[in-house]
Amino acid sequence: MKFLAIPMAAALLCGGVLSPVAAQEKTTNAFDDLKRSGSVQERDSPMRRAASPAQMDTLMNTVPEQGYFCFAEDRLNPVRRTDSLPAVWMARTPGERTAFVGAAAPGEFYTWQIALYGPSFPLDNVQLRFSDLRNTDSKAVIPADSIRCFNLGGTDLRGRRFTERVDVPQGKVQSLWCGAAIPADLPAGTYAGAVTVRPEGRGATRIPVALTVTGDPLPDGGTGEGWRMARLRWLDSQTGVGETPTAPYVPVTVSADAVGWLGGTFRLGASGLPAAIATHYDTQNRLDPATENAVLAAPVRFVVETADGKTDVFSARNIRLAKVSGGRAEWSAAGTNGDLRIEVSGFMEFDGFADLNIRVAAQKNTAVEDIRLEVPYTAYASRYIMGLGRRGGFRHAEEADISVVEETFTWDTTKHQDALWMGNVNAGLNLKFKDPSNYERPLVNIYYGLGRLRMPESWGNGGKGGIRIADRDDGSVLVTAFSGPRTLTKGETLDFGVEMLVTPVKPLDMEHHVTERFYHSNSDLSDSYIPAAKAAGANFINIHHKKEIYPYINYPYFDENVADFKAFADRAAKEGVGTRVYYTTRELTVKVPEIWALRSLGSEVIHDGPGRDARTLIHPNGPNPWLSENFGDHFIPAWFNAFKEGKYKGEMDISVITTPDSRWNNYYLEGLQWMIRNYGLRGVYIDDSALDRETLKRARRLLDADGVRRQIDIHSWNHMNEWAGFANSLHMYLDLLPYVDRTWIGEGFGADNTPDFWLVEMSGIPFGLMSETLDAHNVWRGMVYGMAPRLPWSGNPVPLWKLWDSVGMKDAVMYGWWDPSAPATSDNERVKVTVYGLPGGKALLAVANWTDEPQTATLTLDVSRLGFEPVRATLPEVETLQTAGNIDLSVPVTVDGKKGMLILVE
Repeated sequence: MKFLAIPMAAALLCGGVLSPVAAQEKTTNAFDDLKRSGSVQERDSPMRRAASPAQMDTLMNTVPEQGYFCFAEDRLNPVRRTDSLPAVWMARTPGERTAFVGAAAPGEFYTWQIALYGPSFPLDNVQLRFSDLRNTDSKAVIPADSIRCFNLGGTDLRGRRFTERVDVPQGKVQSLWCGAAIPADLPAGTYAGAVTVRPEGRGATRIPVALTVTGDPLPDGGTGEGWRMARLRWLDSQTGVGETPTAPYVPVTVSADAVGWLGGTFRLGASGLPAAIATHYDTQNRLDPATENAVLAAPVRFVVETADGKTDVFSARNIRLAKVSGGRAEWSAAGTNGDLRIEVSGFMEFDGFADLNIRVAAQKNTAVEDIRLEVPYTAYASRYIMGLGRRGGFRHAEEADISVVEETFTWDTTKHQDALWMGNVNAGLNLKFKDPSNYERPLVNIYYGLGRLRMPESWGNGGKGGIRIADRDDGSVLVTAFSGPRTLTKGETLDFGVEMLVTPVKPLDMEHHVTERFYHSNSDLSDSYIPAAKAAGANFINIHHKKEIYPYINYPYFDENVADFKAFADRAAKEGVGTRVYYTTRELTVKVPEIWALRSLGSEVIHDGPGRDARTLIHPNGPNPWLSENFGDHFIPAWFNAFKEGKYKGEMDISVITTPDSRWNNYYLEGLQWMIRNYGLRGVYIDDSALDRETLKRARRLLDADGVRRQIDIHSWNHMNEWAGFANSLHMYLDLLPYVDRTWIGEGFGADNTPDFWLVEMSGIPFGLMSETLDAHNVWRGMVYGMAPRLPWSGNPVPLWKLWDSVGMKDAVMYGWWDPSAPATSDNERVKVTVYGLPGGKALLAVANWTDEPQTATLTLDVSRLGFEPVRATLPEVETLQTAGNIDLSVPVTVDGKKGMLILVE
């Protein structure tokens, strides 16, 4: 491994208190050196070397009256260790320890640290109080309310303020990162004030602060240069927060008892629970206001079954439903069931997502046999299923006897199974059961076992609860979330939460699917990307990490690569090619300049874990030695890569798992906005993400803000295994799909999966999106779902692109084999046919054989549905796939094993 050393000028900053002029000179030199080094986690950092026992003995002779130590420290020397004090601090006098001198530019967000150490007792509930920083000459002020400590709270990903308690265990070191927003028009000079540190029950320590402000204003607050640590303010960003609908959505409508959104209607009953849900999509997943597909066969019921055998169905009075913004409607209802008071609250948003909570409060000790939610799906809206460990596909095989069948799943947090989707291609409903009081988003991919679902106290009931799916005699399917017997004590409350997402989330967008073509190479060197993309006809390039223009995972604005990335993006733009970047949360390189500041936040951003004792699928022998040596404990090792060529040859990228739903999401969004402004970014590629729907909604607003079309595509690995908790890959991300433009699901999914699996788990079509093939290397089967390979990662789509252009595919309407109104059918279930209705009285038939052996099938055309009288059928020339020729559809066709044909009917 190659690690770069902290420049000596930076190291000198921790040698003592400097005069303002000296501080400015040395800080400027240190900045220049650090910009060149591009790294802050270097092996030779003076902050890594622990004080010797003799030095600690000497220090203990100078314990302050308050009984604890405070050390003011520059941002260029991040506190790294919590188990020892740096040796470099030992040379400081008591006055030097507790005074901070720094130099900032006008407009800069300036950061520094205060480290605490209690040798004889813990420091509980530490608080900081900032004074104004005043200039005695100009009388100008840096106001106290412009200074903050990130460790003590901030703004969460929904724009809400929060506070955080900081306790410092005895003998441990805790760094508190502070930041001051320097006004851009502040006169030059030295600004003095103080920070007062006060642990609960202990004496206060006053730390003098002197900031020399000089130089030219920084228009971006310093966030254009990561080494300044000014990006820490991104942690509290509210960019993109709001309730305005994103494209293609429209504001919600509210009537007396119903909420309408782009794709349907959600009607409430007196209980505050859904009485009816309908979607307005035709069978080609186009919006059609005249179409009404019922999802529910009857109203949803919340049932309390008491220990004496009495069953009460909850019904409230005075339900209140209101539109609170163009993007959201809210409601509430309340009532009693025997000795239980029940309150229902919920909201629905413009994308068809609803969140309900049913709070049950015991008015006296009450024994119950069961508390359950019953959701009856129509037969139409329960044809397909996914979730609870069930492979995506038919609820029942088409040839199966569907008399009454019942399945029961009980809560088991070793499995990532808290949700269920059932539906048809144009009408479905996803249910996700949770207890809002203890819910935390689990980890995904191979890390699920290190951050599993929490057992919901309400639904789970210590393992007594579960989900039952039962066919009913009328053809409907009843989903029951039950919780089992328990006794509620007087005053006890339980929150039964359920998220609902109505599908599809938006209409299919064939035009952009056909015309937006991605180049996505695995080569570490990017020199060939632009010419290769141009030659193939691709108009967007995905830039993965582990590239010489983007070396470190999920940090594409690392100082050292910014110029290279921007130069590449500018060259691509001149060639008419948009640049998109791999960018998500979940894994984060330790190369980020703020890594030690993030460590100081505990597990808020860097997920807690076994640390050096961690063993994962990719770390069977433990973490990388750098992590074990420098982080020690409380982390989960993730992606790593050694660069073997290019600019970073000899370097190492090492990463850790991040905590879902933390302020890192705010930072992520500010980084996205920075790249839009500085790289001209045209979209992002998300790979197995920890992102939540609120963050992706905010991202969508940023991407669309200036009217330039930018895309999000989402990829996932196969999660149906013990490492990932036997989850359905696409299912985990359903609530993100309203803000996604394309899916790329199928790493580990082969081409021999059944046609219904292709439809539900791979194509995206039942949810309103299109996809590309990944590991399923069969272009014939892919074309049945409009899926081409991604260039060049999973194959060569260029012949298909040429065909699409020649027939006008961007204006096509897809009639899949699953569509009862399809104008072509196959009499052989093993041969599937999808029809693409084309402009000008034409249609393209995509035919695929789902077996290894030749199959014969009769393809029957319905002229009334086709919309024209065919006069000929041909096999268009498709390079490497089929040669040109005529075909007679009046007789059966023979399709070779694992092959297919593309037939143009005119």
